[in-house]
Amino acid sequence: MKKIMMTLVVAAMAMTVSAQDKWYGSKEGGFALTFNANPVLNYVGNMFNGNTNNSLDDFEGVDGKGLFNGTTITGKYFLQDNLALDLGFGFNNNYNVTNLYDGEDIEKVTSYGRQATTAFHLKAGVEYRMFPGQRLQPLFGADVIFQHTNDWTYSTITEGEGKDNYTYYGAPTNGLGLVLNAGVEYFIIPQISFGANLNFGVAKRWTWNSKDNKPEGEGAAKNYSRISHKDIKLLTNNLGANVSLNFYF
Repeated sequence: MKKIMMTLVVAAMAMTVSAQDKWYGSKEGGFALTFNANPVLNYVGNMFNGNTNNSLDDFEGVDGKGLFNGTTITGKYFLQDNLALDLGFGFNNNYNVTNLYDGEDIEKVTSYGRQATTAFHLKAGVEYRMFPGQRLQPLFGADVIFQHTNDWTYSTITEGEGKDNYTYYGAPTNGLGLVLNAGVEYFIIPQISFGANLNFGVAKRWTWNSKDNKPEGEGAAKNYSRISHKDIKLLTNNLGANVSLNFYF
């Protein structure tokens, strides 16, 4: 009986020492990859709550109009156990084509249109974490973010003999912002964690809206039109939250 008790005590002590020796996350010189987990959690959650509107639209990437929208991939390099540099990006590129054909000549295009959205953002910053190596780690960070997006459409009506009427509309937008965040990560195993963050951002955004209508042919010049509009905003109401999935190396 004494031998059994002694064996159990030794085993318990060994497990305790082993647990204390575990390091969760990366140490100085290590790195990590972070993915926005919101689209995954929304999709999986809808599967279990009976909703039928499951969608993977969020995987298309950022829309460039908000500091926290879309899927972002972030890499981190640890200068110290509790201090890391981060660099992240997100993107989106959609392109749609619509053609209309002559009812009597199916090879002849009478009008065609193009619609596209291009967006990307880049971010760079620092992250400080409390209790490095522990299973539960509070963290604080700051990032500078640059974003660009352009939604544009182009349509042409063919009138024959090389004469086309076209209309172009575009709205390119650039944004520059500073984001502060605070959150926590919980490690399910030493190399993988889930994180939750609250974010506050200040951003300046420049938007140029332009519309260009240029018909061709006789008398076209007097029907030509071009409209341009510029809008500059300083925004302080950027609040957001996100859930992340993190891999440490």
